[in-house]
Amino acid sequence: MIRVALDAMGGDLGPRIAFEGALHVLSQHDDVEIALYHSPSSNFELPPLCDRLSLVLCRDVIEVDEEIVLSLFRRDGSTLFKALHSLSVKEADVVVTLGNTGAMVALARHILGVIRPKLYPALIRELHSNPLRCLVDLGANVHCPPSMLEGFAELGAAYVEALSDELPKVGLLNVGVESSKGSSVIRETNARLSLKKWPDYLGYAEGTELFHGEKNVIVCDGMVGNAVLKASEGLLSFLLGQLKEQGGDGSLFETFYQTKHQHGACLVGVNGNLVKGHGRSDLQAMIGAIEYGIDIARVDLATAVRKRLDNEE
Repeated sequence: MIRVALDAMGGDLGPRIAFEGALHVLSQHDDVEIALYHSPSSNFELPPLCDRLSLVLCRDVIEVDEEIVLSLFRRDGSTLFKALHSLSVKEADVVVTLGNTGAMVALARHILGVIRPKLYPALIRELHSNPLRCLVDLGANVHCPPSMLEGFAELGAAYVEALSDELPKVGLLNVGVESSKGSSVIRETNARLSLKKWPDYLGYAEGTELFHGEKNVIVCDGMVGNAVLKASEGLLSFLLGQLKEQGGDGSLFETFYQTKHQHGACLVGVNGNLVKGHGRSDLQAMIGAIEYGIDIARVDLATAVRKRLDNEE
């Protein structure tokens, strides 16, 4: 049985989306249990014949715009804290949240711990799943020295190996492929990755290689990754809207948008499986985020990544 701890309080559309998403997922998966962490204002009532959904009432909620301060680590009654704690004590197999990204990363490191000292956890997003292609990092880390970017390459490669039969081929996102291009941080990271036996490093990647080409792990700092992802999703949404306004057939774009952009990102590098969905997630995206969490829980991604990195030490 896969046990999902679902933080219901982070999404822009409110906890009802999490509740309805949980019910839908349970109707599709007989081997899944969901514990839904919510606040007293939610006023949920369990529907009939829903014995695999439990509600956990929490006294505190970490808002999406809260800053990361020391008091955050003492708020053990918040929905996010309690969901992560359930993962740390093996009462859950995966946590899914739509909430505050900074708080999620900070509390995950605090409660779950990292898989290796000085290896910073990173948010990984699948740009597409068949063949698997990933972007790392998406915003968990904004200021990234070369050692951190090197670690992202390892985490992304381990992710690809854990979730597919493909060989990871790493590219470092840059403004050009020439050796003279890029900041000093990018050039030093390039030198570091070029010396490694694993993962297979293919050099710089330009923006045109994000969605096609032989490189299937694209590495960048969190500021760049977050901007790239949101710009890509914004462009897709814009084009879909323009096609509809002009009476064109937007079915291809709409299908791509629903199937490729419906789930969130995975925080890799902590001792536990953790999915971060977009705060603006609608019901379909909420369902996708939960199902993504189930997928990584089935392979126990966190353990698979840790074992793979241990082999390289």
